[in-house]
Amino acid sequence: MRHVWFVLMLVAVGGCPKGQESAAPTATPGASYVVTRETPFYDSGCKQERANDGKLAKGTRFTLVGEREGCWNVKLAGEDEVYIVPDRVAPAS
Repeated sequence: MRHVWFVLMLVAVGGCPKGQESAAPTATPGASYVVTRETPFYDSGCKQERANDGKLAKGTRFTLVGEREGCWNVKLAGEDEVYIVPDRVAPAS
């Protein structure tokens, strides 16, 4: 019973431990999202065999094109499409 109470208090007080990323929001193609923390992007998919192709700055807005296996294909304002792992994004308001 003590463990249940401790877990409930942990969630109520802080949620995730400091530095741990939050879970990705629900993927809704056509919806707008915003980058909450600098995040790497990839030109040819999230599981490419080389380093990322760049980084999206915090505050970058985009539209979700599609999602597959934890990798999002997103359209940026300049009409460029890139791929990201969506652990640093939130729905745009």
